[in-house]
Amino acid sequence: MKFALTIFPAAEADVDAAARFIAQDNLPAALRFYDCVDATFTQIRDYPMRSPRYELEEPRLAHLRKRSVMKFPNYLTFYRIEEREIQIIRVLHGARDIPAILWDELT
Repeated sequence: MKFALTIFPAAEADVDAAARFIAQDNLPAALRFYDCVDATFTQIRDYPMRSPRYELEEPRLAHLRKRSVMKFPNYLTFYRIEEREIQIIRVLHGARDIPAILWDELT
């Protein structure tokens, strides 16, 4: 089954903020980060069920899945599958308070 890919504005802002942060120390790595995010999004679109569910007790967040960004495992992509659409919700560093951020985003 072919899926459409929708990237939420918050996810786009997350990617840009992470790239700016990485670029402070290593501009080539920041550019690679963008490429790896694109590749990760493509893999999610092509194989959405491959990534595990992100287990939270809140029912409204129960259908989220997570996948680390290729070659940047500390950055996690959170998405959900809606009918024939993959919705990229956020791209967050693993050290952040992810449940609180997702709760604010989706409730």
